[in-house]
Amino acid sequence: MDIVKELERLEDLYFGEWEEEKAPLIEALRPVHQELAADEDAFNRFLVQAAERFGGAYIPYLFWEKLAQFMDVPEERTWLQELIRAFANSDFDDEEQMQMKPLLVTYMAKEKDFELDKLRAQVIEKAHPSVREYFLKLITFVKKNTKATGMYCEKFELIRQIPPDFDLLGLPITQLRERLAGV
Repeated sequence: MDIVKELERLEDLYFGEWEEEKAPLIEALRPVHQELAADEDAFNRFLVQAAERFGGAYIPYLFWEKLAQFMDVPEERTWLQELIRAFANSDFDDEEQMQMKPLLVTYMAKEKDFELDKLRAQVIEKAHPSVREYFLKLITFVKKNTKATGMYCEKFELIRQIPPDFDLLGLPITQLRERLAGV
């Protein structure tokens, strides 16, 4: 599969007949994501290309994948930091903010302080004031709300191996456990 051509085709649809509707875009990107996830090099090429497109609409799905890997292999932080940079520079809206919040909280809770300080200096402080405010609120949340942060981490840990499902991630932890027990 030629990743660039496929993404260009989807970008034409997204900004054309889909009129920047995210649902058809996400549905079109999911099979590509699934197919490429088995080959890490191919997936990383997809990540680099997709992160800079569609106004950042697909970044939460890419971040999910790399955050799951980061939990096992902390060296994957490089990809997460690149996605955060792309997210900070994208045209993300409330939907992406809501999707990214539990993922970013989990990442910030699991990451070394040194790496977060570096990210803050290199990306967050240089971002648009509203983007900077969003990230600073998350950083403050992680520091001040250890119990809630722990719940975000626990929820992601429970479902990190499945394809991105933000409805599932949004459930209260008790309902999430019940749903997973029934699966």
